Amino acid sequence: MSHEPSHSTEHLPPPAAQADEHVAGFKLVAVGMSALLVFGAATVWSARVLRTTARTLQPTGPLAPGKDVGSPEIGIVDQIPFETTRGAERYRRRDRELLNSYGWVDHDKGIIHIPIDRAIDRFLSEQQGKKQ
Repeated sequence: MSHEPSHSTEHLPPPAAQADEHVAGFKLVAVGMSALLVFGAATVWSARVLRTTARTLQPTGPLAPGKDVGSPEIGIVDQIPFETTRGAERYRRRDRELLNSYGWVDHDKGIIHIPIDRAIDRFLSEQQGKKQ
């Protein structure tokens, strides 16, 4: 029981209220192309204005870098690059030396420091002594 739907309204003209709603394809394409042409012309014009302004402001070409670039201080601002800063390495070396050596923390109070490995071994032996 297959039934084909009726296509009887396909050949009828649209109702009077919809008759004037057709899309003017040619006008639509013409407006789109006009907009693209205006946009392209504006792009070319602005590029020329930019180039002319750059030539006017810098007739001999781009400016050379300043004479102070690369110096360690410009004005009152330090300009030390991160690669040349070795402060962290000094602090790490000093801390490593403190962790691996004997020395005085406060001589007057009799406080000393011992190497970290020795301190860990001593702490663990004391903890095991408390457990037994």
